[in-house]
Amino acid sequence: MNLTDSFGIRVGKNVTIEVDDLRIGDGVWIQDNVVLEGPKIHIGDYTVLGNGLQISGKSPCQIGMSCWIGPDSRIDASGKVDIDNGVGIATGCQLWTHMRFGDTLQGCRFEWYRNLKIEEDVYVGGNALLGPIHAGRRSAALLGAVVTSDMQPNRVYAGVPAIDITDRVGPHYVEVSSDLKYQMMVSKLQEFNATERRVSPIEIVKEWPEVLESDVTYFNVSTRQYTKRGSEAEFRFMLFLLTPIKFYPTTR
Repeated sequence: MNLTDSFGIRVGKNVTIEVDDLRIGDGVWIQDNVVLEGPKIHIGDYTVLGNGLQISGKSPCQIGMSCWIGPDSRIDASGKVDIDNGVGIATGCQLWTHMRFGDTLQGCRFEWYRNLKIEEDVYVGGNALLGPIHAGRRSAALLGAVVTSDMQPNRVYAGVPAIDITDRVGPHYVEVSSDLKYQMMVSKLQEFNATERRVSPIEIVKEWPEVLESDVTYFNVSTRQYTKRGSEAEFRFMLFLLTPIKFYPTTR
């Protein structure tokens, strides 16, 4: 495990790591009693792995940036697991990619490994169970849901087995204008500066300036990107925003 290029990683007590190819981004927090096992596990910037989480299996597991995987959850990577940025998985959830144990020689039909794909901004409520599904962008599975079929983008699911209840409760996400996002972020930066008791080298924009100062971190509300500078102020501001607000690095 080589973490020399990562910044601000926190690792708790009694953490077990047995991974051939482990990559951990900046600001990742691995809490107590986490178990990571497998051939390849990649974890993006500012993701939190909660107390007692177990990730194990014989296939790769990719977890994006600014995700939150709750305490006492279980991710089975017998099949490939791909979790995009900004995914929230609450306490006690189980994500499964295989079914096996029956004797295939005697005719057992349920012996398989499949992939699990969870797209950006998906939410999985506490104690929910997911099979090897494809969860579309911004979909949500509510508390205790048992999801065995694909989840469509920005739809809300609940029940056992889970069904689409969006028409009753409304979508998971609604559109927000760039102007309102800008106002909200300016307010957040003012609040942050007040707690820091100084003006931080951070600027909120709706469009990229023609000239980007190398010592300033820009947060673009229109693109949901920021210019990653690796400064202490940037690191603290990202933690200040999380988990309700998430930005991702630009290549600028």
